[in-house]
Amino acid sequence: MANSPKNSKYVLLGHRALRWCGLWALAVSAHASVTPDSLQAVEDQRHAKLETFFQSFGCPAPYHVKEYIGAADAYAIDYRLLPAISVLESTCGIYQRENNRWGWASARKGFASFRAGLEYIAHQLAEGRYYKNKTLEEKVRMYNPRPQYAKQLDSLMRKIDAALPSLAIGSRSATLTASASGRTVVN
Repeated sequence: MANSPKNSKYVLLGHRALRWCGLWALAVSAHASVTPDSLQAVEDQRHAKLETFFQSFGCPAPYHVKEYIGAADAYAIDYRLLPAISVLESTCGIYQRENNRWGWASARKGFASFRAGLEYIAHQLAEGRYYKNKTLEEKVRMYNPRPQYAKQLDSLMRKIDAALPSLAIGSRSATLTASASGRTVVN
Protein backbone atom coordinates (compact mmCIF):
# COMPACT_ATOMS: atom_id res chain seq x y z
CA MET A 1 0.00 0.00 0.00
CA ALA A 2 2.94 2.37 0.62
CA ASN A 3 3.93 2.11 -3.04
CA SER A 4 0.46 2.60 -4.44
CA PRO A 5 0.05 5.32 -7.09
CA LYS A 6 -2.38 7.20 -4.86
CA ASN A 7 0.14 7.49 -1.98
CA SER A 8 3.08 8.45 -4.24
CA LYS A 9 0.95 11.31 -5.63
CA TYR A 10 0.46 12.68 -2.11
CA VAL A 11 4.13 12.21 -1.25
CA LEU A 12 5.10 14.13 -4.42
CA LEU A 13 2.67 16.92 -3.56
CA GLY A 14 4.02 16.97 -0.01
CA HIS A 15 7.59 17.32 -1.26
CA ARG A 16 6.58 20.15 -3.60
CA ALA A 17 4.73 21.91 -0.82
CA LEU A 18 7.70 21.49 1.50
CA ARG A 19 10.06 22.88 -1.16
CA TRP A 20 7.74 25.84 -1.76
CA CYS A 21 7.50 26.54 1.97
CA GLY A 22 11.28 26.38 2.23
CA LEU A 23 11.74 28.85 -0.60
CA TRP A 24 9.07 31.10 0.86
CA ALA A 25 10.76 31.00 4.28
CA LEU A 26 14.12 31.81 2.67
CA ALA A 27 12.63 34.78 0.84
CA VAL A 28 10.90 36.05 3.96
CA SER A 29 14.07 35.75 6.04
CA ALA A 30 16.10 37.56 3.36
CA HIS A 31 13.51 40.32 3.24
CA ALA A 32 13.44 40.45 7.02
CA SER A 33 17.13 41.37 7.04
CA VAL A 34 16.09 44.78 5.64
CA THR A 35 14.68 46.11 8.86
CA PRO A 36 13.92 49.63 10.00
CA ASP A 37 17.10 49.34 12.07
CA SER A 38 19.23 48.58 8.99
CA LEU A 39 17.60 51.47 7.13
CA GLN A 40 18.30 53.67 10.16
CA ALA A 41 21.95 52.58 10.00
CA VAL A 42 22.18 53.88 6.42
CA GLU A 43 20.56 57.14 7.54
CA ASP A 44 22.96 57.40 10.47
CA GLN A 45 25.92 56.75 8.19
CA ARG A 46 24.91 59.59 5.87
CA HIS A 47 24.41 61.85 8.88
CA ALA A 48 27.81 60.96 10.34
CA LYS A 49 29.53 61.38 6.95
CA LEU A 50 28.07 64.86 6.44
CA GLU A 51 28.90 65.92 10.01
CA THR A 52 32.49 64.75 9.57
CA PHE A 53 32.73 66.36 6.15
CA PHE A 54 31.54 69.77 7.38
CA GLN A 55 33.80 69.59 10.45
CA SER A 56 36.82 68.74 8.29
CA PHE A 57 36.35 71.96 6.31
CA GLY A 58 35.84 74.12 9.40
CA CYS A 59 32.25 74.92 8.47
CA PRO A 60 30.28 76.99 10.97
CA ALA A 61 27.62 75.21 13.00
CA PRO A 62 24.82 74.40 12.61
CA TYR A 63 25.59 72.07 9.73
CA HIS A 64 21.92 71.45 8.81
CA VAL A 65 22.66 67.77 8.16
CA LYS A 66 19.09 66.59 8.79
CA GLU A 67 17.77 69.24 6.44
CA TYR A 68 20.20 68.27 3.68
CA ILE A 69 19.32 64.58 4.00
CA GLY A 70 15.59 65.35 4.20
CA ALA A 71 15.69 67.51 1.06
CA ALA A 72 17.73 64.89 -0.81
CA ASP A 73 15.27 62.17 0.14
CA ALA A 74 12.20 64.30 -0.62
CA TYR A 75 13.45 65.19 -4.10
CA ALA A 76 15.39 61.98 -4.87
CA ILE A 77 18.70 63.75 -5.42
CA ASP A 78 22.15 62.65 -4.28
CA TYR A 79 22.49 63.60 -0.60
CA ARG A 80 26.08 64.72 -1.21
CA LEU A 81 25.28 67.23 -3.96
CA LEU A 82 24.02 70.27 -2.06
CA PRO A 83 26.51 70.01 0.83
CA ALA A 84 29.37 69.79 -1.69
CA ILE A 85 28.00 72.76 -3.63
CA SER A 86 27.76 74.76 -0.39
CA VAL A 87 31.44 74.11 0.39
CA LEU A 88 32.48 75.00 -3.14
CA GLU A 89 30.31 78.09 -3.52
CA SER A 90 30.43 79.73 -0.08
CA THR A 91 32.78 77.68 2.11
CA CYS A 92 29.62 76.16 3.64
CA GLY A 93 27.98 79.45 4.38
CA ILE A 94 30.92 81.55 5.55
CA TYR A 95 30.70 83.71 2.41
CA GLN A 96 26.97 83.34 1.72
CA ARG A 97 24.74 86.19 0.63
CA GLU A 98 21.16 86.33 1.86
CA ASN A 99 20.98 82.65 2.90
CA ASN A 100 22.28 81.54 -0.48
CA ARG A 101 25.05 79.06 0.36
CA TRP A 102 24.87 77.43 -3.05
CA GLY A 103 25.68 80.32 -5.38
CA TRP A 104 22.27 80.02 -7.01
CA ALA A 105 21.81 82.56 -9.82
CA SER A 106 25.46 83.63 -9.36
CA ALA A 107 24.57 84.48 -5.73
CA ARG A 108 22.25 87.29 -6.90
CA LYS A 109 19.18 85.50 -5.52
CA GLY A 110 18.52 85.54 -1.80
CA PHE A 111 16.29 83.40 0.38
CA ALA A 112 14.26 84.14 3.52
CA SER A 113 16.09 81.37 5.41
CA PHE A 114 18.51 78.49 4.98
CA ARG A 115 15.58 76.06 4.74
CA ALA A 116 13.81 78.16 2.12
CA GLY A 117 16.97 78.23 0.01
CA LEU A 118 17.62 74.52 0.45
CA GLU A 119 14.02 73.66 -0.45
CA TYR A 120 14.05 75.92 -3.51
CA ILE A 121 17.33 74.62 -4.91
CA ALA A 122 16.56 70.96 -4.16
CA HIS A 123 13.23 71.39 -5.94
CA GLN A 124 14.92 73.05 -8.92
CA LEU A 125 17.53 70.29 -9.19
CA ALA A 126 14.79 67.66 -9.16
CA GLU A 127 11.94 69.31 -11.03
CA GLY A 128 13.27 72.50 -12.66
CA ARG A 129 13.08 72.67 -16.43
CA TYR A 130 16.86 72.71 -16.86
CA TYR A 131 17.46 69.80 -14.47
CA LYS A 132 14.50 67.42 -14.59
CA ASN A 133 15.22 63.93 -15.96
CA LYS A 134 18.96 64.58 -16.16
CA THR A 135 21.79 62.53 -14.71
CA LEU A 136 23.86 63.91 -11.85
CA GLU A 137 26.65 64.83 -14.27
CA GLU A 138 24.22 66.65 -16.55
CA LYS A 139 22.73 68.54 -13.60
CA VAL A 140 26.17 69.64 -12.47
CA ARG A 141 27.00 70.81 -16.00
CA MET A 142 23.76 72.85 -16.07
CA TYR A 143 24.49 74.27 -12.60
CA ASN A 144 27.93 75.44 -13.65
CA PRO A 145 29.29 74.58 -17.11
CA ARG A 146 32.98 75.03 -16.24
CA PRO A 147 34.73 71.63 -16.48
CA GLN A 148 36.90 72.47 -13.45
CA TYR A 149 33.74 73.03 -11.37
CA ALA A 150 32.51 69.50 -12.10
CA LYS A 151 35.92 68.07 -11.11
CA GLN A 152 35.99 70.04 -7.85
CA LEU A 153 32.43 69.05 -7.02
CA ASP A 154 33.15 65.40 -7.75
CA SER A 155 36.20 65.57 -5.49
CA LEU A 156 34.11 67.02 -2.65
CA MET A 157 31.39 64.41 -3.09
CA ARG A 158 34.01 61.67 -2.92
CA LYS A 159 35.31 63.20 0.30
CA ILE A 160 31.81 62.87 1.75
CA ASP A 161 31.81 59.17 0.80
CA ALA A 162 35.16 58.71 2.50
CA ALA A 163 34.33 60.99 5.43
CA LEU A 164 34.07 58.41 8.19
CA PRO A 165 37.47 56.74 8.14
CA SER A 166 39.77 59.28 6.47
CA LEU A 167 38.42 62.70 7.40
CA ALA A 168 37.62 61.76 10.99
CA ILE A 169 41.32 61.63 11.81
CA GLY A 170 41.33 65.39 12.17
CA SER A 171 43.70 66.38 9.42
CA ARG A 172 42.35 68.24 6.46
CA SER A 173 42.61 66.25 3.30
CA ALA A 174 42.05 69.33 1.16
CA THR A 175 43.01 72.95 1.41
CA LEU A 176 40.33 75.55 0.83
CA THR A 177 41.27 78.93 -0.54
CA ALA A 178 38.78 81.75 -0.81
CA SER A 179 39.17 83.58 -4.11
CA ALA A 180 38.59 87.30 -4.53
CA SER A 181 35.01 86.61 -5.62
CA GLY A 182 34.32 84.76 -2.36
CA ARG A 183 34.22 81.38 -4.10
CA THR A 184 36.07 78.49 -2.57
CA VAL A 185 38.81 76.68 -4.45
CA VAL A 186 39.65 73.10 -3.49
CA ASN A 187 43.40 72.39 -3.71
